[in-house]
Parts: sequence; C-alpha cells; structure tokens
Amino acid sequence: MSGASPTAASPAKQRIRQAFDQAAATYDAAADVQRDVCDRLAGCLIRDGVDPVPGAILDAGCGTGYGARWLEERWPQARLALVDFAPGMLAAARIRSPGAALICADIEALPIVECRFDLYWSSLAWQWNDPRRCLLEAGRVLRPGGMLAVATLGTDNFPELRHAFAEVDDYSHVLTIPSPERLLADCRAGGWQVRIWERRPVRRHYPDMRTLLGSVKAVGAREVAQRRPTPFSRSAWRTITARYERWREPAGLPLTYDAVWLIARKEPSHHGP
Repeated sequence: MSGASPTAASPAKQRIRQAFDQAAATYDAAADVQRDVCDRLAGCLIRDGVDPVPGAILDAGCGTGYGARWLEERWPQARLALVDFAPGMLAAARIRSPGAALICADIEALPIVECRFDLYWSSLAWQWNDPRRCLLEAGRVLRPGGMLAVATLGTDNFPELRHAFAEVDDYSHVLTIPSPERLLADCRAGGWQVRIWERRPVRRHYPDMRTLLGSVKAVGAREVAQRRPTPFSRSAWRTITARYERWREPAGLPLTYDAVWLIARKEPSHHGP
C-alpha cells in the first residue's frame, strides 16, 4: 500500500502540506500538546475497550509516528498502516515504525479498499481537513463493527492570539474549523454508535511571545484561512505583544487548544456514514 502519491490538493492544502514537511525536523521537540492529546485519545480507547483485538489498524494523519508507536506496543500482532500527506512526516514515522505500511495520501481520499481495517485512529489531523469527508472515508475503510478513535480540535482555539491580533488587521490568524457539534451530529446521523465524546481545553504557557509563536510554527500549525500578504511593522508587533501580555499568568503567556476526543463504533449492518 505504500508508494501512493497524494491526490491533487487545493492551494490551502498544498500550503499545509508544505508547512508540515518543513516542520518534520522540529515537530517532536515542540509537540508536547500533540502528545498530550494523543495520550488522552489512547486513554479513551482503553477506557472504552476494543473487542475483538484489531487485526488491521489505520493511523490517518500519522505525523512523525508518536501514536503509531503506542498502537504497535498495544497490539503488536496487528497490521499497521500509516497515512500522511507530508512526505517529511512519513519519513520520520518510518524510523519509529519500520514495519508499518506507509501511504502518502490525503485522508479525505484514501487510496484504500473498503472494509480493510478494524480500527481507524487519527490524532489532531481532522482539523486540517473537512471532518465530514474524513468521517465518510473512515466509515468506508472500516469493517462492520470497527472502531473509530479520533482526536481533533473545536472552534475555540488560541483565543489569546485572536485577542492579541484583534483590531490590528482584518486577517485571520487562527485556523477556521467547523463546529465539533456538527461532527457529532454527522456521526450519529451516519449510524455510528458514539461511545465517548469529550471536549476540554489543553493549555500551555510560554515565557514570551517569540517562544510562543515559535512553538506554533515548529509543529506546522500556522496555516489559516486568510493569510496576511505582508509582514507586520515593528510598531504593530509592539501592539500585538502588549495586548497578549494582558493574558499573562504566573506560569507565563497562555496558549489554549480546544481539544475534542471521539470514540465510536461502526454498526455491524452499516456500510458507511
């Protein structure tokens, strides 16, 4: 299954792919939030239970393979396939999981036959895509009775950044994401048995604005709907920094992710959302 090429992508998708390709080398050092969210997804899956033991697992949007490593340790006999549309991320994942099948593809259009997997896993990848399309593809490649384990983001990410950039310009500086409630409704309407649905903030603190923005860039999370065509002036940056300083806490400058966890089962008689 490896060796497939990514499908033709929109300009925004191409920019996202490039950002994650460039971030592959710095991702692991900066991805403590991503690891935290992934660990919580693993905890949700364990809490709900996976029965029977999955024989084939898909990690959709595998990144550098942190989640894949846990999946291999949990179910060492399972056949594991890793999908990511950033070749740099797949190259890093290969080092962590040399025995897994690698697929360079868009998770909205998986080059995989129907009913192939027992477990579909995806941690912090759906927010870069159309969640409805991702759900449809998950339903298509999962066998009846298969499990869906997804961590994604809600609509209230980086409120501190939104506040800091407000009134400075008219461009978007955070990712625009569909409402997670719509994803939940689509899941239920599609015949999935929703077993766990959780939404909670995940926060980190940084000593200064430069370090905070550097952490966002280091994990590739810099693509937004409306990109500013020219850099800010020095005075504009002073204004932005001063506005962000109003959010400072004893631990530092906060940055909040709106995290969502979903565990669902594909009904045995159901053939897709």
